[in-house]
Amino acid sequence: MATRTHASTSLPVLLGVFFGILVCGSDVHAIKDKENQGRWAKPTHNDAPDKEVPGFLVNLGPTGARAVLTDRTFVVRYIFANSPAVGRLKMEDVITGAFGRPFSAHTFGGDAHGYEGPIMDLGLAIERAEAKDGTLVLNVLRDSKAIEVKINLAPLGAFSATYPLQCRKSDVVRAAALKYLAEHPDAHRGNPHTRCAVALALLTSENPQQQALGKSIIVKWGTERPDANTWTWNLSYQLIALCEYHLLTKDAAALPAIKVLVDYIEKAQYSGRILVWDKARENEDYTKVDAAQQLYDGGFGHAPYQPGPGKNGYGPMQYTTILAVIARQLAARCGVPPDPDKLRRSMEFIHRGTNRAGYVAYGGEFTLNAGLVDPVQWRNSTSGSNYVGRVGASIVAHKLSPEFPASAGYIELHRGYCKRAFKSMPDGHADSNLGIFWGLMGAAASHDNAVFRTMLDYHKALFNMMRCHDGSFVLLPGRDYADDGYYMASRYHPTATMALTLGLSYPKLRIEGVEASIPGVNPAALKGKMDAAYKAIVEKAYRKAALALAKPRPEDAELSKVMMSHIDSQWQAAITGLEAVETSGDIMKLEAEVARLKNAFKGIEGFDQKIKRFDDGLRKDPWKKEATLGKRYLYYLGGLQRFKSPTHLKALEKFAQANPDSIYGKWATAVVEEFRAKGTISVSSDGKPGGQTVPDAPDAAPRQK
Repeated sequence: MATRTHASTSLPVLLGVFFGILVCGSDVHAIKDKENQGRWAKPTHNDAPDKEVPGFLVNLGPTGARAVLTDRTFVVRYIFANSPAVGRLKMEDVITGAFGRPFSAHTFGGDAHGYEGPIMDLGLAIERAEAKDGTLVLNVLRDSKAIEVKINLAPLGAFSATYPLQCRKSDVVRAAALKYLAEHPDAHRGNPHTRCAVALALLTSENPQQQALGKSIIVKWGTERPDANTWTWNLSYQLIALCEYHLLTKDAAALPAIKVLVDYIEKAQYSGRILVWDKARENEDYTKVDAAQQLYDGGFGHAPYQPGPGKNGYGPMQYTTILAVIARQLAARCGVPPDPDKLRRSMEFIHRGTNRAGYVAYGGEFTLNAGLVDPVQWRNSTSGSNYVGRVGASIVAHKLSPEFPASAGYIELHRGYCKRAFKSMPDGHADSNLGIFWGLMGAAASHDNAVFRTMLDYHKALFNMMRCHDGSFVLLPGRDYADDGYYMASRYHPTATMALTLGLSYPKLRIEGVEASIPGVNPAALKGKMDAAYKAIVEKAYRKAALALAKPRPEDAELSKVMMSHIDSQWQAAITGLEAVETSGDIMKLEAEVARLKNAFKGIEGFDQKIKRFDDGLRKDPWKKEATLGKRYLYYLGGLQRFKSPTHLKALEKFAQANPDSIYGKWATAVVEEFRAKGTISVSSDGKPGGQTVPDAPDAAPRQK
């Protein structure tokens, strides 16, 4: 990346980088470019598993074939030996559909985030085949002749509605991924992103040999000492791995290395008076430039901060700063607390780079981005629908930072952003797997089932497509113009990421949100009834968990008490939520929430006593009548949404006039007024006015460096 130097020769370079920043958010460099930015024919020579593949092609799931993506087809360009596709597909076959259904046109690129089209369609076809006998039927053009090609996949079953929880396929696929990592020693010798993910995936395995391998990788990494020039990516990932290891194993031998790494991270921070730019460009006031660069305080760049022009690239970034916060907070839990003032200033840097929509900046574009930026105006912006991976990492950092009063608010802000920008998870500047890894860890750590399910369910077909015939996973082409993830670690990083994700039925790591879910409980150490209770809590089967916790063994009494206290806090918070819904007057939602909570908590004494009032109220007027009105409102609203006709508008208006005192009558009035004025209907998924059901305007988020 170009730096903000002011030598006469640097201006064209800076403008070129700025132009690249702008176009990376447009369709110019998106995957729908027929040449995939020249990457279809650009092979990788650094990653052994894919060194023979002739370019960065789309993996066609566990078939063993790889292909170029066109608008509605795949063109086969490589077939792995001993894979299911051998003898079935041929080079240059054009795959046009599956099970007799043509592929839809893809939208995988540019601002229209998502992977709908051939990638999603084939991923869902693989799911269909594996759910039955494993036979995948492809529609193929071969030498201009339409034929059917049947490929025999393993009948793994389908991902369950709650996957990876209560899902046999998740367990089988995870086991294969872990086996692959264990059998490939090169997997843990790459960049720090990959090394950390592989080590943690193996460490959290239930297989003793794999777990031992994960421990050995981290222990060996702990013997490698950094120096003053070690990049902050390396420092943070090494510290995260060592801390998670210590917290799981209680091995005190890791503590000296943890202390060393904390010291180096503290020194790497942008601190004091910041000097990155020493001159102003033409028509700029240097006093303003200097004030703007002081907002870099608390951040982290690629390399440790050194004062002086040209020594720090373009300044600090949100990702490296967020990772440094995660690493130092984990160290604090190991008994090695960071400097509280430096940690506070890192949090403030992250907050300066987070706007009101919950979007997290790439770096300093909230203050200096090829020119001066108004930081207040930037933070007050509400745009952004991309790079949800950075947001996921920020959720983890804030979850680990409850001592800062603002953390809870930022977690909630980021949860909302994840629900909006979930389609961008496979995107990532420099390494797309960063978005996948931290997007999924953030979804787990959010403890928001809607976020978790949205992330997992939407990308299910993508995960099928990433999965190779040998149990590994590989990156697929993404949208960012500077994505080199495939060329850094085509398989090891994504394979470890998916092994961790599919193991979220039984999370063990702090970055997975374990610490916040049941403080003081180490899931990896649970056995017998305590283990059964924990798994039930993960599944939100709280009654089942309570039964398992009843009459514990003397040695489990304190642990049982802690876990039961957690269950009590869950239903108490749920009752508080019901009271808020009751106050709002939305009885239809209240009815649905009561049913959901009874399914989770019924049979727990305290809950049963508190829920009785709501149960009784829903069986009588006026709540019974109000719930009926809510259903009628949704009926009339649905008609207007579908047909947008004067007749349906009149029906909704008549309902509003007949029920002026009901919240649903008031909602109907608001919908009618908006439709008459604008011809649009903006409601949330439960029918409440003010939601957003029409496509967003083109992304206006600050462009990425």
